[in-house]
Amino acid sequence: MTLQHNPFDLDRIQSESAINQLFYFPSCSSTNTEALTWARDHHCSNSELLPALFITPSQTDGRGRGSHSWHSSAGALTFSLLLCVSEQNAIALAARIGLAICEAVDCQIATDASKRCQLKWPNDVFLDGKKLGGILIESPKPDIFVIGIGLNVNNSTTSLPEAVSNQSISIIDTIGIPADINGLLVNIIQLVHEKTASVGSNPIDISAAWQPRCMFYGTTVCLESGSDLVTGVCHGIDSSGAILIGLHDEIVPFVNGTIR
Repeated sequence: MTLQHNPFDLDRIQSESAINQLFYFPSCSSTNTEALTWARDHHCSNSELLPALFITPSQTDGRGRGSHSWHSSAGALTFSLLLCVSEQNAIALAARIGLAICEAVDCQIATDASKRCQLKWPNDVFLDGKKLGGILIESPKPDIFVIGIGLNVNNSTTSLPEAVSNQSISIIDTIGIPADINGLLVNIIQLVHEKTASVGSNPIDISAAWQPRCMFYGTTVCLESGSDLVTGVCHGIDSSGAILIGLHDEIVPFVNGTIR
């Protein structure tokens, strides 16, 4: 197997972001798997160990939500953050992470004011109606979270399998030039830190910030929740991160499910 070129300035990432440890892999199956394995073997409540960053330019078996996989190619940004998050800030955690990613990406595509990142509940990031990336959150121990993030950055979606490329977008395809992948990563880490810090944002503030980013807000959606298929108008999320669906004369929160 030919290893991909390392596009990361590890010294810059370490010095400019709020991480205490950085683990770089020339190639690995999944950064989330690496982070979970490390977390189970260490005392993660030690504040000197976390946050920790696990990063690779070549993820060969990325995992998505449920049984989904995440396909990444050269130029993609694939990494995991291992964090200690308080009970308060774990509320609506996926929404917090999604907002952090959107704000960081918007800075990269600022030259095109017509485009703005949107969020598809519960864990997908979209740009111009196509999928830019996704989030996978796992918890190996109480208050310890592995936050996996995969984004199409400098990998043109034309290089992806057709079934994927028709529904995907990358930053390089959007702005026409290579993005500053190191600056993007540093910015995401900083914004995640701000939104999950001990003082943190009130969950109600997270909900209010999420609504303008909701790609289906005010439209009729089909939500597959367990064996049920629910159809109704999307009203964004509540303060716990549950999606709100208008059914008949009431707005009902759903904690689990997939929008089809």
